[in-house]
Amino acid sequence: MKKLIPFLIVTGLLTGTAGCGTGQDEADTDKTGAPTMKIADHVEFGETDYELIAEANNVLGMKLLQDLSAREEGNIFVSPTSLYMALAMVYNGADGATKDEIAQVLEAEGLSAEEMNRANVSLVTKLASDSEDIELNIANSIWVKEGYTFRESFTESSQDYYNAKIETIDITDPASADAINDWVSDATNDKIKEMASKPLPGNLVTMLLNAIYFNGAWQYPFSEEATEERPFHLSDGSTVQVPLMALQAELSYLETENFQAVSLPYGEGEMNMHVFLPAETSSLDEFKEAMTEEEWADWLSRFEMKQGMVMLPKFELEYEKVLNDTLKDLGMETAFDGVDLSNMFESSGGLFISEVKQKSFINVSEEGTEAAAATSVAVGESAPAEPPFELNVNRPFFFAITDEETGVILFMGSIENPE
Repeated sequence: MKKLIPFLIVTGLLTGTAGCGTGQDEADTDKTGAPTMKIADHVEFGETDYELIAEANNVLGMKLLQDLSAREEGNIFVSPTSLYMALAMVYNGADGATKDEIAQVLEAEGLSAEEMNRANVSLVTKLASDSEDIELNIANSIWVKEGYTFRESFTESSQDYYNAKIETIDITDPASADAINDWVSDATNDKIKEMASKPLPGNLVTMLLNAIYFNGAWQYPFSEEATEERPFHLSDGSTVQVPLMALQAELSYLETENFQAVSLPYGEGEMNMHVFLPAETSSLDEFKEAMTEEEWADWLSRFEMKQGMVMLPKFELEYEKVLNDTLKDLGMETAFDGVDLSNMFESSGGLFISEVKQKSFINVSEEGTEAAAATSVAVGESAPAEPPFELNVNRPFFFAITDEETGVILFMGSIENPE
């Protein structure tokens, strides 16, 4: 058997939430105090409604990975579930061409907003876990500029189906950006920070946010004593030294002429990390290009239990990406120029999606995996005929303090070096 030095981690672990309860009166926080998703008693959904979006979620992830890989080199780490739920909240308030485009991205053509909402609640409920070894939390929030009012139907569905915290903010107040960032930080156990820029964009109307946090202990922990610095072979032929963890166990395993793969379970096996290592005669790029939902399902069906050794890099990664161009490639062609949110606002003319951004974090160690992701969808007002100015005082400058009524200069000076 070939020696296994995993290169690619395909993660399907950020796809649920723990601690889901019922009843709107329950505290919307988990046992650590972080915001979490609760489901109201009166919300109705089918136990298998999640099937409407489960495969679509995976397809979105594969398309994301392929598009980003074509755009850039290096590490990529995304949460399709976080992006899917953030866009689902927008879908809830969209109409016309915007709704059609988001449906295309979400592989949800023909799906009503009500069906989308029920499917998301069903998914959250289905993946809820009470395991002491796995913590998995989803939270949503929506922040809206003063002077804008959501339709009552949008507010109700956002709170009922997504348990979204809805806050009105003064976008000119720096504390508003702090409040958004504090919410994201709390929801991700301080792993995702500075999600919102400070100051907030002057044309911001609303920001819809999804956050996911995962912390899972391996069912079969790696021994710290077995971790050693070993060579890791890069795509360009060079080699770097990295800490490789080692584990001998009976694990679910698959080997084809194109790759080796192993499934590493968390907790009691409720969730797994699937690790795929392309064959030396193949490449990571070829593997990602060949990956489809059909192939993925076929691969998972062929795993079999087998005794063996896994050597897996111990690593930590932070990733951030604005997804505007990728989403345009996937079908949202006009929403970034003009968006129809007539099911969100009483009047939605002159609005556009200004930015869809995702930030993510993962740490893989001998004990397990900690991962988090946050996705923001920012909606802005169309730029005025005359754009706002920008003054970046980043070189020597002059200043004066004057009295407005008399015109007298009280103080004046020139700064060559502020330090």
